[in-house]
Amino acid sequence: MIGLDKKTECANVFIVLADLYKQPTREIWDEIQQQDLLKKLEESVNELFSIDFSIEEVLPENYEEFAELYMTSIGSTQKEAALPIESLYKQWTLDETCTLPFARDKGYILGDSALHINYLLEKLKIEIPYELQGMPDHLAILLELLAYFIEHAPENSTAEFLDDHFDWLDEFESQLSEVTVHPFYQRLTRALMEILKAQRNSYL
Repeated sequence: MIGLDKKTECANVFIVLADLYKQPTREIWDEIQQQDLLKKLEESVNELFSIDFSIEEVLPENYEEFAELYMTSIGSTQKEAALPIESLYKQWTLDETCTLPFARDKGYILGDSALHINYLLEKLKIEIPYELQGMPDHLAILLELLAYFIEHAPENSTAEFLDDHFDWLDEFESQLSEVTVHPFYQRLTRALMEILKAQRNSYL
């Protein structure tokens, strides 16, 4: 059983991680530069999960470079980025009655996982940010939902959510290594996988 204070602290870590997978804004850049957001994240990850995590040292030098790195790494299909959207890395549907020609294929959005997340978001009355419309199973949304689950859902439900919706990150990280040599998102994703594993193990 995780204490309430620790639940909130863990949830906050995943909210910050979610923000780092969204298109960078001036606001988040200012938080990084003026409020030591990444240093505080590193400290929280170490304290809560006993994971050595260093991301600030590979942050791009300025906001413009950060925004461009986002687009070329995880933000733009036109730039052949590795998009962090769950459906892309899984068979589109497990529904055996579906006759669409791509039903058993990977690489398509709005698959089974997206439908499940849409259902959860509607049930919880959580709105998808405008920039992520049409991508309900984007990693940023999954992490925000996980934060909600950690604070408000039974532990067995949170464990099930972890098992169901984060088992594609290895493949995402592999694709990421092919589209960018810059270490920021690769290091972030490797650390995220460790953090998720530690969170899942806390429910054993």
